[in-house]
This record gives sequence, C-alpha cells and structure tokens, in this order.
Amino acid sequence: MDDAVHDDVDDDRLEDMIRDMGSEYFVEAHGYGSMSSDAETPLYLGSTNFTHFSKVFRLMNLKVINEWTNKSFAELLQLLKDMLPEEK
Repeated sequence: MDDAVHDDVDDDRLEDMIRDMGSEYFVEAHGYGSMSSDAETPLYLGSTNFTHFSKVFRLMNLKVINEWTNKSFAELLQLLKDMLPEEK
C-alpha cells in the first residue's frame, strides 16, 4: 500500500477509535497533561518498548483494526488486568 493511502487509512482508524470511545470521554480521560506524562512514563520499571500512552494507543488500534465490539474489548482488558501484576 502506498504511503498516501496508508496515511488516510491510519487517520480513519484514529477517528474510529475516538468515535467508538466517545469524543467527550477521550478528551476527559486523556487531557494534554496526562497524555504528555503518559507518553514519557514507562509501562513498567525497565520497559523500553512501551509507555502508558503507547499501551492505550496500541490496544485501541487493535480494537479498531479487528472491529472488536466494546464488550469483547472490555473482556480482553479485564483478562489482562487479572493476568498481570498490580501496578505499584
């Protein structure tokens, strides 16, 4: 896929994610200060691959690309929460 087409597809997916979550929720849950901090905070001590922001972005990207329902996505998030150690 050429870059121009790929960029359009990526933009559409971001809009889909915001629409799926509700624009009010997106703005409220991820204010600029929070996003800025989350973009710099490692997901866990020693993590070099993911930040708190990239975690949310990647999960939401998977949801949109695979057309998961809100219910299936919520179940996945609950499963991950149950599997992983508690955040300190």
